[in-house]
Parts: sequence; structure tokens; C-alpha cells
Amino acid sequence: MKAIKNVFSLKALTGQTVVFILMLASCQKDNDILTSIDTQNVNGESVGSSYMTESSDISTNAIGGLSTTQYSGARMDGDPVLGLDIRDGRFKCATTTISRAGTKDNPAGTITISFNPNCTDNPGIKRSGTIVISYKGRRWVPGSYFVVKADFYRNGAHIEGTDTVTTKLSADTLVSRGGFLQFRSVLTGGQVTFADGKTVTREHDITREWFRGAVPTNDEWHTLAGGTATGTCKNGNTYEMQITKTLVHKLSCLGSKVVIPVSGTKVVTVTGTKNKQYSIDYGDGTCDNTVTVTVGSKVQTITVNGDGN
Repeated sequence: MKAIKNVFSLKALTGQTVVFILMLASCQKDNDILTSIDTQNVNGESVGSSYMTESSDISTNAIGGLSTTQYSGARMDGDPVLGLDIRDGRFKCATTTISRAGTKDNPAGTITISFNPNCTDNPGIKRSGTIVISYKGRRWVPGSYFVVKADFYRNGAHIEGTDTVTTKLSADTLVSRGGFLQFRSVLTGGQVTFADGKTVTREHDITREWFRGAVPTNDEWHTLAGGTATGTCKNGNTYEMQITKTLVHKLSCLGSKVVIPVSGTKVVTVTGTKNKQYSIDYGDGTCDNTVTVTVGSKVQTITVNGDGN
């Protein structure tokens, strides 16, 4: 009799309840459109990109924080650079020195940023290792450049690579568009090794614009549409990336532990046993680590994790 009662109780369900159950099942299916490998591909590419560009962001702020004398003064070894943490909180746990080797008319030198492994910055990020910047040319004049050699850790992730950054357009040239600076960034040998021992590699050729706010903490970096990158995922598959709508990073979002752009779109094509293309939308400018991923005709929102998974 109990079995019979159960049958009748199921039959007694209202039409609305049945529809709700079917909708719930449908939603659960949609939430699983990305496999764990899909999520890892998107996470790894997004985090790898952000971690590799962070070293260039830090380097640009270091150069921008130098006085004219520090940048192009008389030759000197190991001159300390103070006060950079006021411009950028990531310098809170860093010691920065500059060695000048050029002249006033043809400046050149090396800036070394050494992170204290026993210090944690305000958002809770611990860094160790070094970023070494070799610069040449008058600051922010088209044709001047600096080379960033990254070899540091960020919360256990080891970041390596060489980024050659060349000034394309100066603020004076672009005054009609807001007076920002434009750079070409060419990354070679980029690699992020995560705590699990797996790696993401990256090489890119991108154009970035530095929008300087009234205070440095309101600065923005815009990576222009058309930029490209190639590399390998954590699972060994290869990927190609193309920016389809300018990516916007906000320095003010670092305090919320946001490691990715807050707006813009790109397409990542992963080649493996089964090729897949991911369209990634970073949102409307809100400081968060969520992205909307489109695969074919299906859409899913995920949170990008700092561990690349």
C-alpha cells in the first residue's frame, strides 16, 4: 500500500510543479556546459595574461615615479627610489633601486625591484623575487623603451618572462584624446608556474594605453582590440587569443583582489584532441573576477581563480 500511495502522490503534483522541476533540470544542465577542462582553459589563460602584464604595470609605475634627476641624472649605482608605494600599493613590500648608465640627453639605466617574501600588501598578496627593468631613451618619448625581466612569485605562482615595452605615442601627441600614453608590449618566454606545478606559457604582441587619473590609484590600462597572444594551457593544449573589444584594467580594483580586466572581450581558441573556441566577456566595468563565457550557442558565467583552475 505504501508503494501505491507514493504513485498517487506523484500523480497528484500540480502542473506548475512539474514545469518547475523540468526548468530546474534544464538550468542544472546549462550550468554544466563548461567541463572542468573548459574552466581550466579559461582560468589559466585569463590569469596567465593578468599575471604577465602585472610586471609591466609595476615597471611603468616605477619609471613614472622617478624624478627627472633619478631617471636621467649623473651615473650612479644602487640609488634608492622611495615613495613608490604612495603611487601603487604593490610597492609596499618592495625595495627599489636604480643604477644610471646614460647621460641627460640619452638616458639609460637599470631599475631593480626586490620583493620582501615576509611582507603582505594591503589586498593580502605576498610577493617575492625580482623585477629588473632596463630602460633607454628620454622618458615617454616615442621610440624610448624598457625591457622587463620578471622572475618573481605572487602568492605561490612563479611568474617569468621578458617584456619589451616601446613608447608609441606620447601624452602630448594624444592630448586631444585625454593625454594618455600608448605603448607596444612584446612578451617572449612568458610562463606562470602554479602551486600545483602546472604551467601556462604565453607570448603576446599588444598595444596598451595608460590613462593616468587625478591620483595614481585611479589609473587605468586599456589593452586595445587586435592584440594577440599564443601559448599553452595547464593541460598542455595550445591556445591562440585575440582581443575583440578593448580590455580595461582598473588599478582601483586591486584592493578588491581583482586580477583580470573589468570590461572588454576576447576570443580564445584552444587546440587539442577537440578544438574549442571561447568568447570571453569581462563585464561592464564592475570590480569582480567573473567572466561570461560563450561556447557555440551556450553561455555560462564563471569566477576566475588565481590558481589557474
